[in-house]
Amino acid sequence: MAIYHLSVKIISRGKGQSAIASAAYRSGKRLYDKRYDEVKDFSNKRGIVYSDIQLPPEAPLEYLDREILWNAVERAEKKSNARLSREIEVALPKELSIPQQRLLLHDYIQENFVSEGMCADWSIHDKHDGNPHAHIMLTVRSIKKNGAWAPKRRSTYKLDKHGARIPIIDPKTGKQKLGARNAKQWERESVSYNDWNDKEKIELWRKNWAISCNKLLSREKQIDHKSYRRQGSLQIPTKHEGYYARKIEKKAPGTSELVNYNKQVRKSNKYLKSLVLEWQKIQKMIVKLKEQIQKQKNLEQERIHEILRRAKRAISNSGETNKTVGNAERTNQRTTETDAEALIRETRAKQRDFEAKRQATENEREKREAKQRRSDLNRKPKVKKSNKSIEPKGYGPSL
Repeated sequence: MAIYHLSVKIISRGKGQSAIASAAYRSGKRLYDKRYDEVKDFSNKRGIVYSDIQLPPEAPLEYLDREILWNAVERAEKKSNARLSREIEVALPKELSIPQQRLLLHDYIQENFVSEGMCADWSIHDKHDGNPHAHIMLTVRSIKKNGAWAPKRRSTYKLDKHGARIPIIDPKTGKQKLGARNAKQWERESVSYNDWNDKEKIELWRKNWAISCNKLLSREKQIDHKSYRRQGSLQIPTKHEGYYARKIEKKAPGTSELVNYNKQVRKSNKYLKSLVLEWQKIQKMIVKLKEQIQKQKNLEQERIHEILRRAKRAISNSGETNKTVGNAERTNQRTTETDAEALIRETRAKQRDFEAKRQATENEREKREAKQRRSDLNRKPKVKKSNKSIEPKGYGPSL
């Protein structure tokens, strides 16, 4: 399976390194170092599959000769601790053939380094031990249009937060200092001639290497430039062993702490992988169960919708029948209401006639009674005669 590895190193004179020696070792060539008047011969080195040099347009064509290129670099650097080269080491996907690996490296180097103005000397190493990789040596100085090496740093005006130049103030006068011919003086600062040392650049190179590889890899073998932690993976990263650690392990197996550490990490990762696989199986079962539950819910919802549709149709049909019946009922109701109103009017008329007759009769009766009372008052009272003798009160019966 393809693995991701990209490391960035600096080849420095301060570490006792030489650009010529480094280039000879990585390319498996015999090169003469003019600075130290020494020959660096690594022509017997095995596992060198391919080497090449790519140059930007402004670089002299003679730099296609590896010995001329790196001797020119050594000559341009004067300091005892000078940085001579930047090295990019990448792991190559073993799923790719050698021609594919060459094309992959050529395009990646051209797009990310040579187009920025760097000279690139790169080699593919493969000892058929399952670890194909490439070493890319890059120049750290830009090249001017005339083919000369540019300085590593340059002086420029210091700017404030608004992008304006900052004047140099004379503490005695409180005004801006003036130079020759009354030229105004501005604060200056030293900055890198290029941005190749920025951390953002390294992150971009790492990302672009993964993108370049994934263009040639199948979906299940895609690689990611982010660390396991940034990917959210439980896998433990191994440490880069390097040439010396593998050499020690080859001479005395089990004595290299770095190799032993990586072996233990691989065992742990294998165990973690089995746990992850089991967890993925459980997740698939959960997803399948959720799908079944959702399917059942969908069936129930379809049944409910069908019942509602049938009920709606029944209500609609019933509504049409009720509409016809309602129209007839409203017609009958209007007819009934008209008859009732006529009956009420007739009844009220009869009631008014009866009331008038009753009132007339009552008036007539009251007149007769009044006449009778007047007649009774005019008539003399009559004495009623009785045949019975009237006994004097207080006396008993007569003898």
